[in-house]
Amino acid sequence: MEPWIIGLIAVCVIGVAVILYGALHDRKKNQRRAEEMLAPPKRDIPQFHPDSPAPHYLSELQARRRSEDQVTTTLSRDDREEIKAQLVSEEATRLSVGFLSADFITDQSTQWAQLERPRVLICAEPVTSMREILPVLEKLAVSQTGLVLAGPAFSDEVRHTLEINAIQRTMALLAIAVDDPALLTTISGVVGATVLSRGDLQANYVRPTDLGRCRRWVSSAKESWIIAAIR
Repeated sequence: MEPWIIGLIAVCVIGVAVILYGALHDRKKNQRRAEEMLAPPKRDIPQFHPDSPAPHYLSELQARRRSEDQVTTTLSRDDREEIKAQLVSEEATRLSVGFLSADFITDQSTQWAQLERPRVLICAEPVTSMREILPVLEKLAVSQTGLVLAGPAFSDEVRHTLEINAIQRTMALLAIAVDDPALLTTISGVVGATVLSRGDLQANYVRPTDLGRCRRWVSSAKESWIIAAIR
């Protein structure tokens, strides 16, 4: 075979090999580009370390489970006797409405929900969203002041949120549903609170003087007592 024919065959073989290599290389390069375009952008998470433990989230069942120290009460036998005496004294105002939920109970022995020196928020209309009362809760949480909420009704969202916060003791809370406007007016007069409309709450137009005060508030499943109102 002539040398030039051999050379021509060699050139053809090398040329085909180069073309095949280039085609495969371009194909892989295009695949990588396509994957990069379709993949989510790389975003560094501030203060994130790969070896950090995974965050732990509470389920609603876990959030509603009381720990051992939450089951007990801070009331002594003398405290209970003192409160019982106050409930039948002239300084107590009795209301024919009890707490909204047993999750607000603070003393298992008597089944009382009892708050010391709370502020009292009275809502003229049903509370349908946490946004309506969140500004008040945030301000009182900072000063670790308890809050009694009285209104015609509370949505499931609001009630569940208040219950869980009461169970976990993030704040001393008590809610009562009062569907009688006359009774709301009575409570307002006793504690010196303003009956606030939904518009006032949504606009965050709640002054400190709009919240009532009392030395002690006690509620059972069917009754409540305002003890020694502070004017």
